[in-house]
Amino acid sequence: MPRILAALTLTAIFLAAAGCSTLRFPGVYRIDIPQGNFVTEDMLSELQPGMTPDQVRYVLGAPTLVDPFTPDVWFYPMTYRPGKGEKVSQNIEVYFENGRYARYEGQVIDDFKAKTSGRSDLELHRKAEDRKDSAD
Repeated sequence: MPRILAALTLTAIFLAAAGCSTLRFPGVYRIDIPQGNFVTEDMLSELQPGMTPDQVRYVLGAPTLVDPFTPDVWFYPMTYRPGKGEKVSQNIEVYFENGRYARYEGQVIDDFKAKTSGRSDLELHRKAEDRKDSAD
């Protein structure tokens, strides 16, 4: 009986550790996980110095984080973890002076679609382009 109990305990520990693992098992579907606010270059180009916070919220959406100790800074972090592929992140900070928009800091992700598409999606896209080129 103690051997069975030890085997069951060891199996439970192994399964719990495997569930928390970052190992990628073949054939297992993983979903894409977007978190935060994605801000585009077009959205940032609409910002004009002197805009009110409501106008900035209309253009960019509600900020993900407003620190109570620095209420004149709004944070727009974004992380996109595709099921297949590498994690992509961006962090935009919007600054206000005297209750009006002053500037932003941060970089927008270049070519977001290419960086967030899974490898299989990119391979299918390349094959389709190759067929299109060979047909011409």
